Amino acid sequence: MTEAEFRAFLDDISACFTRFDFALWRSRILLPFSLVTRDGPVLLPDEAALARNFELYLESERILCVDEVYRRPISLEDCRDGTWIGTYETQLLCRGQRVTPPYISSALIHATPEGWRMSSILNALGHHSWTGTHPTREGKT
Repeated sequence: MTEAEFRAFLDDISACFTRFDFALWRSRILLPFSLVTRDGPVLLPDEAALARNFELYLESERILCVDEVYRRPISLEDCRDGTWIGTYETQLLCRGQRVTPPYISSALIHATPEGWRMSSILNALGHHSWTGTHPTREGKT
């Protein structure tokens, strides 16, 4: 993965949320997909669970009035097994103003015949604070 490919990957996983484009999000995900959030780990085993989770993120964006998601690349590490660890800073913005403090996450990114896809995000912010759902209490992802 080149720096330019990582930048394009981050642009895709940002734009899909402001364009409400599940197909773009899905095209960058390798199932099963896991997120490690402040509230605990979340496993999305199939496309239906991924779609439900995507909708909850869109709900949290509506609550926060997010109109831009910007991800700044920090580092890219070759794991030498066809995977890469990409670390980036995320900013959620409304009319150019931050709605949350920036936060840093890392994604495990795989080279696949369909292109670069991630199977996991470490330190995902999670929608639980805004949507009122919690996967371990309610079984909602």
